[in-house]
Amino acid sequence: MKSVTNWSKNNIMAIILVLCFIPIYVFSQITGTAFEHWGSTSMEYLNSEYFRWLTCIFLHFNFVHIFFNSIALLAIGSLVSPFIGKWKTLFLFILCGILAEIACSIIISYSEPVYGGGSSGGIFALIAVFTVCYLRFPQNFTLKWYRLDVIIVIAFFIFANDNMGSFMTHIFGFVAGIIVSFVMVLAGWINNKEQKSIEG
Repeated sequence: MKSVTNWSKNNIMAIILVLCFIPIYVFSQITGTAFEHWGSTSMEYLNSEYFRWLTCIFLHFNFVHIFFNSIALLAIGSLVSPFIGKWKTLFLFILCGILAEIACSIIISYSEPVYGGGSSGGIFALIAVFTVCYLRFPQNFTLKWYRLDVIIVIAFFIFANDNMGSFMTHIFGFVAGIIVSFVMVLAGWINNKEQKSIEG
C-alpha cells in the first residue's frame, strides 16, 4: 500500500493527465466533431487556429489509442517524474508535445484537411528527457531492465509507430525532448543535486 501511495505521489502529473484524457475522449466520441474543431492539421488548413497545437494533445481517436497512450504516459512518468519533478514533467510534456505538432503542421502537407491528435508526441518527448537524464546522471539510476514500467516504455517506443503520421509525431516529439532537456541540463534547471535517485 505504501509503495502504491509513493508511486501515485511521484507520478501525480501523469495520473492527472490521464484523468483529463478520459472525459475528453468520451466527449469526442459523443460529438464526433472534436477533431474538426480542436485537432491539428497542416498549415494549409490551420486557419491561424494555433490553439490546435495544444488541444490536439488531449484528443484520442479510439479506445486502443487512449489506452496505450495512457499506459505509456503512466510508465514514463513513473521513471522521469521522480527525478525532474512533477511540474517539469508537465511542462516538458506540454511544450514538447506542442513543438512536435508545430513541426508536423509545417512539414507534412495534405491535399485536403486531415485532423490529428494524441499525446504520443509528448510521451516520446518524456522518453527523450529520461534518456538525457539517464546518460547525464547515471549514478542516480540503478534501474533493472525487467521493471514493468521500463518494459512498457521500451515496447511503446518500438511498437507505437504504426503509421507515417504517428512516426513523424513521435520523431519530432523525441527530438524536441532531447533538445529542450539538454538545454535545461546545461542551464542547471535539471541536475542531480536536488533530485531523487531512481532505483528498482
